Amino acid sequence: MKRPASLVAAILFFVMAIAQVCRFFLQVNVVAGDITVPLWPSALAAVVLILLGIWLLKERNS
Repeated sequence: MKRPASLVAAILFFVMAIAQVCRFFLQVNVVAGDITVPLWPSALAAVVLILLGIWLLKERNS
């Protein structure tokens, strides 16, 4: 059975992953108050989001 909510969630995860990859490669600085957020969490977030998206797509097809 196809699960449309899984597809929508997977697409959102992939869009967020693309945003994180863009931030990482374009080296966009994020400042929260006096703290500058380093770039490495964006790379980690992109990997996690891609894995979650793939997991949802596989779950959708089973």
